[in-house]
Amino acid sequence: MIILSTSAIRRSEEKEMAGGISDEELMERAGRGCAERILEAFPGKKRVLALIGRGNNGGDGLVIARQLALAGWAATVYLATEREGLGALCAKKLAEWERQGGQVAPPGSPPWAEVDLVLDALLGIGMRGELRGEMAQLVSTLNAERTRRFFRTVAVDTPSGLWDGASAASAAVVADLTVTVGYGKDFLFREALSRFVGRIEVVPIFSGGEERCGAEAIVPEEFAQWLPRRSAHCHKNQFGRVLLLGGSRGFTGAPTMAAHAAHRVGAGLVTLGVREEIYPIVAARSRPETMVFPVSDPSQFASNLSRATVVAIGPGLGLDRAAEDLLALLVEENRSPAVFDADALTLLARNPGLLDRFRFPAVLTPHPGEMGRLLGREIRDEEREEAAREFVERTPATLVLKGTRTLVVRKGEPFWYNTTGNPGLAAGGSGDILLGMLAGLIAQGIPPWEAAKLGVWLHGRAADLLLQAREVEEGILATEVAESLGAAIRSLRAATRRALREREEWSAGNFAAAVTTSRVPNP
Repeated sequence: MIILSTSAIRRSEEKEMAGGISDEELMERAGRGCAERILEAFPGKKRVLALIGRGNNGGDGLVIARQLALAGWAATVYLATEREGLGALCAKKLAEWERQGGQVAPPGSPPWAEVDLVLDALLGIGMRGELRGEMAQLVSTLNAERTRRFFRTVAVDTPSGLWDGASAASAAVVADLTVTVGYGKDFLFREALSRFVGRIEVVPIFSGGEERCGAEAIVPEEFAQWLPRRSAHCHKNQFGRVLLLGGSRGFTGAPTMAAHAAHRVGAGLVTLGVREEIYPIVAARSRPETMVFPVSDPSQFASNLSRATVVAIGPGLGLDRAAEDLLALLVEENRSPAVFDADALTLLARNPGLLDRFRFPAVLTPHPGEMGRLLGREIRDEEREEAAREFVERTPATLVLKGTRTLVVRKGEPFWYNTTGNPGLAAGGSGDILLGMLAGLIAQGIPPWEAAKLGVWLHGRAADLLLQAREVEEGILATEVAESLGAAIRSLRAATRRALREREEWSAGNFAAAVTTSRVPNP
């Protein structure tokens, strides 16, 4: 899904409407699509308060409130402006809401105490400049009440107060989820603004036809076909052999977690090579499906390397001479795709000449600190894209630069930004799970460049599904993320079916502006 500037998105809207689609039909598409994503993100019946602004963003919010109410939620809208100040289309949607029995909170103070979720439909992408006056006060109060009362906040299109000139110091709504309409907005994907945006869902409403540009959002419907349903006539060797190398004294858990993730994402066979001194510990604690061997045995190492479909190195590897020697041997002998993480990245930074000796497709998965070591300087949030581009221009590898908005890039390709994940991933072992996943996907025949994009989406999605079930970010374990991968794959395929259905409904005219005659249940 392409990411565009605000001006380019406005041109797309004008192009669609010139083709005969009304702004009201686009609003219905947007509102219904956003509501469906919200229902998926927050299962169960909820109490929702929709904060409605004067423009089309407010109209979107009213359509969303209607759809949530029809799904059984207790929905209330609060007008952040006088009725007389509403735009024509927003006023029409408000009249429809009230005609169908929808509740409007009295003016004054929003009923914060009575909600589980607040919908921010105050300001859209037409905003310019920093918030001031009553709107700034309302946004400040919303953020304070979110912190005090622990409700969730969903932003429609963009968190109110964010625009293409915003900074981390701007006054803006802090959202847990942003459902952005049409295309990804470029400023929403800036790492420095990620604390306002939260997780991103892109809700398509246009027919397409835009040219690819310099940035893309990773969305499931574009990559689901890389994991097709398996034939009944298949066997384990069709899904590849993963060779994992890692572990050292005191770091026996990291390689076992990576191996577990490779299994859970669908690899056919997983072999784990570790140091002699930890071999008994790792062999005892690994899953029985994992084949463990000591890397100090030259014949076993050579045999496993020659049969590997993909190699992954780094989790708990250590930074001593033995680790350096193992990395150098791998670079010299390997010809299969390889994934590098953790200590392997630090060793590559110490020995940059090894990067020039790669004779195989490679994926590197640094966090910002490791990225800084690879480039020899500290990397600030504002420099992520520049640093990533600099690295891939001189190194023929796929780079997965981890962060709130994980970035996937290689030479000659646009930036790809991940849209899934939550703060629950900020825990030890998350990177080890991602490493094993990427190796497991590549083992199944997915090219490393595609596997990197698919892998980061599935990794974040697995964590998001855990958050849905637990309703708290604290305490999400890396091993639980691996166990949630099956549900994430199901979600990937379900999103693809949804995208196809939405486009078929557009073609059939089922997203026409006429609204249902059903009455909205009262809260």
